[in-house]
Amino acid sequence: MSRRSLLIFLLGVFFVFSAVGFASDSADMGRTPKLRFVLSILIYGIFPVFYAFGGFALRKHFWKAFFPIFAVHFFLMYQLAASLPSPRQSAQLDAADIARMHSRLSLDGYAIMLAVALGYACFVYVTITEGKRYFRVHAEIELATEIHKVLVPSIETKIGGYEFYGRSSPSGEVGGDLIDLAGSEDHWVAYLADVSGHGVAPGVVMGMVKSAARMLLSSGEDAVRLLPRLNEVLYPLKKPDMFVTFCFLSMNGDDLRVGLAGHPAILHFSARTGEVALLECPNMPIGILPYVDFASSKIRAEQGDVFALYTDGFLEPMNGAGEEFGLTRLQGEFQKYGREPLGAIYRSLQESVARHGAQFDDQSLFLIRKM
Repeated sequence: MSRRSLLIFLLGVFFVFSAVGFASDSADMGRTPKLRFVLSILIYGIFPVFYAFGGFALRKHFWKAFFPIFAVHFFLMYQLAASLPSPRQSAQLDAADIARMHSRLSLDGYAIMLAVALGYACFVYVTITEGKRYFRVHAEIELATEIHKVLVPSIETKIGGYEFYGRSSPSGEVGGDLIDLAGSEDHWVAYLADVSGHGVAPGVVMGMVKSAARMLLSSGEDAVRLLPRLNEVLYPLKKPDMFVTFCFLSMNGDDLRVGLAGHPAILHFSARTGEVALLECPNMPIGILPYVDFASSKIRAEQGDVFALYTDGFLEPMNGAGEEFGLTRLQGEFQKYGREPLGAIYRSLQESVARHGAQFDDQSLFLIRKM
């Protein structure tokens, strides 16, 4: 909520609850002393503002402010009633007393209607203003979501003797994960990136990563140079506290290589032995320093072998005991289903993670099998 809307909302709270002071005077038949009458209206209006502001500021810890505020509120009202008591009601009222009481009660009635109307007007203003702002932001988020779907489509294809299957599931409307495949039959690069943070800002950087990577690869840049070139491009274009973890699997003729930048190890399922190996390559994430040398490794693959590129969203879900799903569990599940079709492997791993704990981060998985 904007500061202006918050102030108007609190003003509405004051007007609505100040009506209690006028109602209290009506219940006392207009006999409340004028000083107590004015102070009661102020106290009845101001303390609900404190309650509301405490709720905005402390949220779930509202009780920490409620009890002290309530104690002061109760004490002031008690002292006010004790210090300025209402005079006793006369057994008989003359015409002047009746006229005075009628005038006072009429004032209370009109004041109650005015205070409630002003409070209602404040609430309507805040509702309309914040509603417009919400729907404007919501429309922009929907547009960003559509752009994200275009930038990170599902992948299910075959190129040059390899089969590819990839899906990305954002934790919110816009994610910071990226899966992509670029190249031709004898020269392709499959990569996965994870931008730090959540929401629209990482989604924007994710789009920059894909644009830069596609531009570099289309210009003939070799996968070995992809990481350092991406680092040079992205480092000056993002916020200082943001970074990108990255991993890739590339084929150039008969040369199969992997590279990682601050990313979890790639899993390699061997169809011959049924074992799962961890392919690691210690490099820092992209965007930490302006100039960095990134190492990559040459690997071998046999027919039926499967590689799994994934983000830490598959590792971090926690169960009721506070245990993360973790790399060991993911490695075991991958070994169990490694001979299944790639789509079945993806669904099995995703279901295993979902059974373990709720999703709090973007989850992306890119599977590659040598046919």
